[in-house]
Amino acid sequence: MFGQGRSKMIKSRFDHVGLNVIDLDVSIAFLTAMFGFELIQRWEEPRQAFVGGGSVVLGLIEKKDYDFTRHTMAHIAFPCRREEFAAIVAQVQQMSATIVSGPKPQRDGETILFHDPSGNIFEVCYPPVIGQDSEPVGGANGALGAPRSSP
Repeated sequence: MFGQGRSKMIKSRFDHVGLNVIDLDVSIAFLTAMFGFELIQRWEEPRQAFVGGGSVVLGLIEKKDYDFTRHTMAHIAFPCRREEFAAIVAQVQQMSATIVSGPKPQRDGETILFHDPSGNIFEVCYPPVIGQDSEPVGGANGALGAPRSSP
Protein backbone atom coordinates (compact mmCIF):
# COMPACT_ATOMS: atom_id res chain seq x y z
CA MET A 1 0.00 0.00 0.00
CA PHE A 2 2.73 2.49 0.88
CA GLY A 3 5.54 1.18 -1.30
CA GLN A 4 7.78 -1.82 -1.15
CA GLY A 5 11.02 -0.31 0.20
CA ARG A 6 11.54 1.06 3.67
CA SER A 7 13.08 4.47 4.11
CA LYS A 8 16.63 4.36 5.42
CA MET A 9 16.51 8.07 6.27
CA ILE A 10 15.06 7.66 9.77
CA LYS A 11 17.44 6.19 12.31
CA SER A 12 16.17 3.89 15.04
CA ARG A 13 15.98 6.51 17.76
CA PHE A 14 13.52 9.13 18.94
CA ASP A 15 14.30 12.82 18.98
CA HIS A 16 11.57 13.60 21.53
CA VAL A 17 8.01 12.75 22.50
CA GLY A 18 5.65 15.73 22.50
CA LEU A 19 2.96 15.98 25.17
CA ASN A 20 0.11 18.42 25.65
CA VAL A 21 -0.01 19.99 29.12
CA ILE A 22 -2.54 22.25 30.83
CA ASP A 23 0.04 24.19 32.87
CA LEU A 24 3.66 24.29 31.68
CA ASP A 25 5.13 25.32 35.06
CA VAL A 26 3.25 22.62 36.99
CA SER A 27 4.25 19.98 34.43
CA ILE A 28 7.92 20.97 34.52
CA ALA A 29 7.89 20.85 38.33
CA PHE A 30 6.17 17.44 38.35
CA LEU A 31 8.50 15.86 35.79
CA THR A 32 11.67 17.23 37.39
CA ALA A 33 10.55 16.03 40.84
CA MET A 34 9.17 12.66 39.74
CA PHE A 35 11.86 11.61 37.26
CA GLY A 36 14.78 13.88 38.06
CA PHE A 37 14.53 15.49 34.61
CA GLU A 38 16.19 18.82 33.91
CA LEU A 39 14.81 21.75 31.98
CA ILE A 40 16.61 21.68 28.61
CA GLN A 41 14.99 24.66 26.91
CA ARG A 42 11.89 26.82 27.29
CA TRP A 43 9.88 29.29 25.22
CA GLU A 44 7.22 31.73 26.35
CA GLU A 45 5.47 32.35 23.03
CA PRO A 46 4.12 29.81 22.47
CA ARG A 47 4.61 28.31 25.95
CA GLN A 48 6.65 25.17 25.35
CA ALA A 49 9.63 23.41 26.89
CA PHE A 50 11.95 20.46 26.56
CA VAL A 51 12.69 18.47 29.73
CA GLY A 52 14.63 15.27 30.04
CA GLY A 53 17.57 13.28 31.26
CA GLY A 54 20.05 11.00 29.53
CA SER A 55 18.66 10.25 26.08
CA VAL A 56 15.02 10.90 27.10
CA VAL A 57 13.48 14.19 25.96
CA LEU A 58 9.85 15.26 26.41
CA GLY A 59 8.49 18.26 24.53
CA LEU A 60 5.77 19.98 26.58
CA ILE A 61 3.20 22.10 24.73
CA GLU A 62 0.93 24.22 26.95
CA LYS A 63 -2.75 24.49 26.05
CA LYS A 64 -4.74 25.87 28.99
CA ASP A 65 -8.05 24.46 27.75
CA TYR A 66 -6.50 21.13 26.72
CA ASP A 67 -9.00 18.31 26.30
CA PHE A 68 -7.33 15.29 24.76
CA THR A 69 -10.72 13.98 23.63
CA ARG A 70 -11.09 16.95 21.25
CA HIS A 71 -7.57 17.86 20.11
CA THR A 72 -4.01 16.74 20.67
CA MET A 73 -0.54 17.72 19.56
CA ALA A 74 0.98 14.71 21.33
CA HIS A 75 3.48 13.25 18.89
CA ILE A 76 6.55 11.11 18.37
CA ALA A 77 9.52 12.83 16.73
CA PHE A 78 12.38 11.28 14.81
CA PRO A 79 15.58 13.15 13.96
CA CYS A 80 17.04 13.25 10.47
CA ARG A 81 20.06 14.83 8.83
CA ARG A 82 19.72 18.23 7.16
CA GLU A 83 20.51 16.76 3.75
CA GLU A 84 17.72 14.16 4.14
CA PHE A 85 14.93 16.55 5.09
CA ALA A 86 13.71 17.53 1.59
CA ALA A 87 13.46 13.87 0.55
CA ILE A 88 11.48 13.07 3.71
CA VAL A 89 9.06 15.93 3.00
CA ALA A 90 8.65 14.61 -0.54
CA GLN A 91 7.97 11.12 0.82
CA VAL A 92 5.32 12.44 3.23
CA GLN A 93 3.64 14.24 0.31
CA GLN A 94 3.94 11.21 -2.00
CA MET A 95 2.23 9.03 0.63
CA SER A 96 -0.60 11.60 0.84
CA ALA A 97 -0.16 11.91 4.60
CA THR A 98 -2.13 14.78 6.14
CA ILE A 99 0.36 17.48 7.14
CA VAL A 100 -0.34 18.95 10.58
CA SER A 101 2.42 21.58 10.49
CA GLY A 102 5.33 22.48 8.26
CA PRO A 103 7.61 22.06 6.68
CA LYS A 104 8.81 25.09 8.62
CA PRO A 105 11.88 26.45 10.44
CA GLN A 106 12.49 25.14 13.97
CA ARG A 107 15.44 25.14 16.42
CA ASP A 108 17.94 26.31 13.78
CA GLY A 109 16.68 23.57 11.43
CA GLU A 110 13.36 22.37 10.03
CA THR A 111 10.37 20.25 11.00
CA ILE A 112 7.33 18.58 9.50
CA LEU A 113 4.48 17.00 11.48
CA PHE A 114 1.98 14.66 9.82
CA HIS A 115 -0.72 12.10 10.59
CA ASP A 116 -0.32 8.37 10.07
CA PRO A 117 -3.36 6.49 8.71
CA SER A 118 -4.74 6.10 12.27
CA GLY A 119 -4.44 9.81 13.06
CA ASN A 120 -1.32 9.62 15.24
CA ILE A 121 1.06 12.55 14.79
CA PHE A 122 4.67 11.96 13.76
CA GLU A 123 7.39 14.58 13.41
CA VAL A 124 10.64 14.46 11.48
CA CYS A 125 13.07 17.22 12.34
CA TYR A 126 16.65 18.41 12.50
CA PRO A 127 18.76 19.19 14.44
CA PRO A 128 18.06 16.65 17.19
CA VAL A 129 17.26 17.94 20.69
CA ILE A 130 19.88 15.51 22.01
CA GLY A 131 23.08 15.17 19.98
CA GLN A 132 23.95 11.94 18.19
CA ASP A 133 26.13 10.87 21.13
CA SER A 134 23.26 11.49 23.59
CA GLU A 135 24.76 14.78 24.70
CA PRO A 136 22.41 17.69 25.32
CA VAL A 137 22.31 20.22 22.51
CA GLY A 138 25.16 22.64 23.20
CA GLY A 139 27.66 20.01 24.38
CA ALA A 140 28.34 17.69 27.28
CA ASN A 141 27.86 20.43 29.87
CA GLY A 142 24.35 21.09 28.60
CA ALA A 143 24.98 24.77 27.89
CA LEU A 144 22.47 25.85 25.30
CA GLY A 145 23.89 29.26 24.52
CA ALA A 146 21.60 31.79 22.90
CA PRO A 147 17.91 30.94 22.79
CA ARG A 148 16.79 29.44 19.50
CA SER A 149 13.50 29.66 17.68
CA SER A 150 10.53 27.81 19.11
CA PRO A 151 9.86 24.14 18.26
